[in-house]
Amino acid sequence: MFHALRRRLTRTLDSPLLSRRLASSSNNQTTTLAYELQGDSVAGEKKNLFIIHGLLGQGRNWRTFGRRLRGALGEDDWRVFLVDLRGHGKSSSVRGGPNTVTTAALDVNNLADSLGAHPDVVVGHSLGGKVALEYSKLASKTPRQVWSLDSVPGRVSGDAHGVDEVLKAIVNLPRRIPSRRWLAEALPQFSPGLVDWIGSNLKNVDGKGDELEFVFDIDVAHDLYTSYRETDSWDALENTQTTAANMYVVKAANSTRWSNESIDRLKSSSRSKFMELANAGHWVHTDNPDGLLEMLVSEISQFS
Repeated sequence: MFHALRRRLTRTLDSPLLSRRLASSSNNQTTTLAYELQGDSVAGEKKNLFIIHGLLGQGRNWRTFGRRLRGALGEDDWRVFLVDLRGHGKSSSVRGGPNTVTTAALDVNNLADSLGAHPDVVVGHSLGGKVALEYSKLASKTPRQVWSLDSVPGRVSGDAHGVDEVLKAIVNLPRRIPSRRWLAEALPQFSPGLVDWIGSNLKNVDGKGDELEFVFDIDVAHDLYTSYRETDSWDALENTQTTAANMYVVKAANSTRWSNESIDRLKSSSRSKFMELANAGHWVHTDNPDGLLEMLVSEISQFS
């Protein structure tokens, strides 16, 4: 899983785009989120689409796909916001309240309120998929469509993919990393490919020197992963009183995260639409970007 992740992250990190920060506060709790905007800073009559990344990711991981999606939908009609969740990317310093999926969804809502640009469509992947489902329940303005990409909507038991082991290992590392070579020596239990992927989340301290630090807050990330496993978001997909948004759940055909029970439950739901993306594992936007693009555009263009 992590060997492939490193390769896919490398393919999706393009040249820098416009990066902005908006801040708001409630009861002295900072709820600032960073984002990158693809499109005009002046909204006009344009529609807005938010993309929410997964655990230990960043909005910029979706740059290439976001650009393609906006182009396919019509650059004159759409703006795409690549959101950094709390504790991740340029939102790594965000604090306030418990680090839960619901709080992360509130962060997204606060960002939309601050921007005055409420999303018409929300697309979330993995952790971001469950954040998107929770956002649909509390949004100041209900989005037209909410997409959850390869994210099991119910509670998740166990840790078959070893995410918890990786998080715990990173927690035990010092805040400052002397070098990537030091990192490899400090994590002998993991493969070189996995260590390289962990190292891809490092940046130079103050942009210079040899010392490195992570671009995410590992404590926040660990809390969010725990909340992701414990949060049950089925009501967003099954209860018509919960949200008026049109709900979509996409399972990657080669994903191993899904139980037959969850798949059958989604297929029988009249409230949401279940779709399967062929030729893709969990990293849907890099495994089969063309198929995912076609899937999204075919549905989004129906109201645009």
